[in-house]
Amino acid sequence: MPGSFPETFGGRHVADGIWTFDLDAAFNGGFGGTNGGVLAALCVFVARDAAPGRIVCGVDARFIRSFRPGRALIAPTVLNAGRTLTTVNVDILDEDEKLATRGVVSLAAPDALADVDVDPDAGEALAGQGEGKPWRHPKSGAIPLIDTFKPVYLGKSDKGVATGVEVGFDDDAASAEAACIAADISLGPPVAGALRGRPLAMPNPDIGLRFTGAKLNGGPIVAHSRLQSLVGGLATTTIEVRDGDRLLALGAASTTCLKT
Repeated sequence: MPGSFPETFGGRHVADGIWTFDLDAAFNGGFGGTNGGVLAALCVFVARDAAPGRIVCGVDARFIRSFRPGRALIAPTVLNAGRTLTTVNVDILDEDEKLATRGVVSLAAPDALADVDVDPDAGEALAGQGEGKPWRHPKSGAIPLIDTFKPVYLGKSDKGVATGVEVGFDDDAASAEAACIAADISLGPPVAGALRGRPLAMPNPDIGLRFTGAKLNGGPIVAHSRLQSLVGGLATTTIEVRDGDRLLALGAASTTCLKT
């Protein structure tokens, strides 16, 4: 059975809010480094640990340099702990103590939120995970995260391209972390489709997500990514992540289409 979030990624609490995670090649994306969604998820996890009892509502992650497989040292700094909102900066350092990712995470005080619930339209029905088309490794070389997170193409709707993801952990408190991973993995298909097979590298230098606070409910994790603009080699994509009918996160990201 899947374990907790830190168990899945080799996490260990060191001291004073500092964590280490052992990130092996199984979490690598298509460009040789750890998937950005995993790094954003680590930022969220460490921020939640630094601000216990608060509800994560957003993350802005900047991928400063590629993180190669190895031990990550993650240090949080609480920038402000207000009555309603806490803001935490999270730095991910590689084994050479170089800054690889900087994330800024916002967390709300649950007792400051009004007791209001609205059940919006869940959106269109798409193919189920078992009916989708599994991603294949490209001819240019294997992408480890395909074997790790088992993404599947589920079809298109007015929300964009739908990608199903198995996040690999059974931890209902880690819905924001799950959304990070699914969102980042889903960014490639709409951009690749627009490029129509042109041989370009497509890394994303950032991702920004806003979380609903809904917990994981055992449904399929599906990310819808819609390409909004592709001008001068810079693509802008919006993202929606759901667990079954539950909306987990909304966000946006940039993709740089680089000459190979």
